[in-house]
Amino acid sequence: MKKKHNQLRLAIINAVLVSMPAAALADKAKKVEMDTLKVWGTSVESSSVYLNEGDINIKQADHLSDLLVDIPGVDVGGTHSINNRINIRGFQDEDLEMTLDGAKIQNANMFHHIGNLLINPDILKAADIQVGTNSVVNGSLGGAVSFETKDGKDLLRSGETMGARVSGNYNSNAEYGGSFAGYGKLTDNSDFLAYYRQVEKQDWTDGDGTENFGVEGTIYNALIKVGVDLDESNRVSFSYDRLHDEGDYSPRPDFGRAYNEARTGDYTFPTEYDRTTITLKHELDLGDKLYMTTSVYSNENELERFEKLDGVTPVRPPFGIPGGDNTQGRLNGTVKTQGVNLKAQSVVDSDSVVQTLTYGVIYDKQTSEVTWDGSQYGDDEEAITKAIYIEDEIALDSGLTVTPGVRYTQYDFDGAYGKIDDSEVTYGLAGEYQINESLSLNASTTILFKGVEMVDVLAANRVAVTDNEDLKSETGVNNQIGLKYRAEKVLGADSFGFMFTYFQTEIDDYIVQLWNNMSNGGTLDINGFEASVNYEIGNLNALLTYSHTDSEFEETKEPLVKEPGDMLTLGLSYQINPEMSVHWDSIIVSKEDDRPDGGWFEYRTKEAYDVHDIAFKWEPKSVKGLQLTAGVDNIFDEAYVSHISENRAFTLPGGEATSADYEPGRNVKVMAAYQF
Repeated sequence: MKKKHNQLRLAIINAVLVSMPAAALADKAKKVEMDTLKVWGTSVESSSVYLNEGDINIKQADHLSDLLVDIPGVDVGGTHSINNRINIRGFQDEDLEMTLDGAKIQNANMFHHIGNLLINPDILKAADIQVGTNSVVNGSLGGAVSFETKDGKDLLRSGETMGARVSGNYNSNAEYGGSFAGYGKLTDNSDFLAYYRQVEKQDWTDGDGTENFGVEGTIYNALIKVGVDLDESNRVSFSYDRLHDEGDYSPRPDFGRAYNEARTGDYTFPTEYDRTTITLKHELDLGDKLYMTTSVYSNENELERFEKLDGVTPVRPPFGIPGGDNTQGRLNGTVKTQGVNLKAQSVVDSDSVVQTLTYGVIYDKQTSEVTWDGSQYGDDEEAITKAIYIEDEIALDSGLTVTPGVRYTQYDFDGAYGKIDDSEVTYGLAGEYQINESLSLNASTTILFKGVEMVDVLAANRVAVTDNEDLKSETGVNNQIGLKYRAEKVLGADSFGFMFTYFQTEIDDYIVQLWNNMSNGGTLDINGFEASVNYEIGNLNALLTYSHTDSEFEETKEPLVKEPGDMLTLGLSYQINPEMSVHWDSIIVSKEDDRPDGGWFEYRTKEAYDVHDIAFKWEPKSVKGLQLTAGVDNIFDEAYVSHISENRAFTLPGGEATSADYEPGRNVKVMAAYQF
């Protein structure tokens, strides 16, 4: 039976790979002109994929992994809606810099069994992913992700002053939902966007047919955005963005069914997880002379759940809980970040040198508060970050570009470990040499710094953390070297591109979590590479990527727990005619058996897997504004666990249980949207 299954898999893949290029060659001389209607989608750019302006991927996604699947060095783990985790080169989201419309949305770790990121990809206009920290503009250890929501004026078609869009979608495994957006001009120089989306989730099944539990719930996202063009150079916008996720969820949403059942039976906890982001943004555009954005923002993440116990193993130990040994109660944790993010760019052009100056100022204050049945639970914490940076991209007539940069960061922490004040001057130096019109070489080195983060906000050990004012901030260096190639009419293609980057990252005083404290765990080395090939011919666009990551702690010789390993992706897009297009995605991941020592549990071998998706989109000209999409995710019903998701084996009183977080199995999806 397995042999027939594999034969069917190969037959379908071959049919797609063969028929797409054949059709493309037949239409090579008459490339389809795309409709001029505004596209409801997200433009995706990344430093690890070489795409020119015409190649920027426009995607329609209902999950972050749909947006980022083609980006080498990037993966999204976690199957639960409150456990989305972006991983870049082995760095988890708490080691990345993430913003939404300029607002910092990467908070302290809310709870080690959930993620920190609540993002609705449907409303995103753009996503820019910087793989690795290779500039002082980015102040993280592993990279940066910048999200931007849509604006009302961007959705208007020529001659329109008002518009709207309604959509509905159904997934067979197991979700349905819909959205409404109204947008337009309030006056000649002002515009608005009002958006609402709601999704109903059910307990889905994995590739082996096992039904999950503790997943069923409701998500809604509401966005109100108003913008005013004060004059040709100045624009002010205000946005209120709230995402609410509510359901009866499993106690440990990052663990699969097997562990939750073995530990706490079929118990679920009423859970509410919210993100509220309020942003006031000013844009000043004076052309090359000065382009500056300033965002003043407040971002609040709140997680509340009622933890209960009835004859099963306690989820939360009784120590430190107000009321003595009461192990049932309402737990509420709030992390708020308030700040200012100013970024500017100026171009100075002389006879033989063009200088592009990028400079900015960052201030953010982050606080965390936790209560148990209304009483304080552990210490309230506060962390303040102040930073200023400048870098100068110096482009010479010879084809050489040199970019030096410097950043000063001051970090003040007052919390469970005591008071830790730290500051650091970091530097960056990058160079690129344009050998000819098609080929360039690049290299960079960047000093890294990250202050001590807050205690896991909702963890049971929060009340047992001891002082540790000697805890050091993490520092390090990221070195990388690479090449880019882009040419037309090469290898039979209308356009051909290739990119390769090799990197080495070293983190000193890497912070590891202990039961009642954090400690500096020595030096962590991460190295690897990312490669991508883009091939366009006629109406076919093919993108092939490969990434490799290898990590090791110098003292123990063990790897990171959530090292992504080796991944190959293939994306094929073909415009069949002006009304219809088809897209195919393949992900192939290699086996990883180099695992750290887990002590009383075992880190399981990461098994190899391959997953394939297909989607068709139809936009009939006879019904202007209508869009129909149908597809199949995980066509071959693969049972697999992402390499950056939970996957351990525990010995419990009732026997061994695995925490493996299996991904959903086959899912047939349909979506209809009408823009008018």
